[in-house]
Amino acid sequence: MEISEVLNQVGLNNKETQVYLGLLELGTASVQLIAQKAGIKRPTTYLILDDLQRKGLVSVVPRAKKALYTAESPQKILHDLHHKQELAKRFLPNMMALYNAKIDKPQVLLFEGRDAVREVYKKILKAKEVDFFSTIRDIISAYPDYPKLLNQKAMQGSVKVRELLTRSEADIVYANSMDHGQNFLQRFTPSQGEFLTDNCLYDGNAVFFSYQPYIFAVQIASQGIYKSLRNLFEYAWQAAEPFEKLFSKGKTALV
Repeated sequence: MEISEVLNQVGLNNKETQVYLGLLELGTASVQLIAQKAGIKRPTTYLILDDLQRKGLVSVVPRAKKALYTAESPQKILHDLHHKQELAKRFLPNMMALYNAKIDKPQVLLFEGRDAVREVYKKILKAKEVDFFSTIRDIISAYPDYPKLLNQKAMQGSVKVRELLTRSEADIVYANSMDHGQNFLQRFTPSQGEFLTDNCLYDGNAVFFSYQPYIFAVQIASQGIYKSLRNLFEYAWQAAEPFEKLFSKGKTALV
């Protein structure tokens, strides 16, 4: 990594870096020489030198007949970084308290329209564990690529998925089209009926997708609501019938 890149990383912009490095080489110099060395116009150099003075990296030579500047030691940069780190450590507990207070507050978000709702499904693709209880008909119609993408990520070990489906014809056809394994499990409700929304629990969020009369989703981030719904899902999951028991391999009908 070049020296200029390091200075950029610690907070100097490109022109500040040029002026500071130029002054380091010159030692002590006038604005005109600094501007020539840095390849920057003289009026702009004045402004940059003022900024560097405020950052403590440049000083004006006292009692000089004309304005002369000198660069402070690069150790000053290290000292400032250390000071900022110590301040951050000191006040981190206070900042974390504010952050955690925000996290604990329930958050309700509304996503309207096909594109906005697709972004919610994309977030679910990045989750570690996902539980769905839904009728597949609507999502297959609106986002035909999504179920297969989720199935592929599960089979690759990126996410654990459980789906609680109905015994509708669409759900049966869908279930037989998916690959199954320890990270992708499907079970079926014990009786006929359907979910009127596509419902998902993931990473502390509960999401309800509705497709009628138009596409929208409501996402609730609340540990209390999430845990309650997760418990209800577990009860339903235990009462549901596993895919392997209801389907014979390669068939698309219940046996």
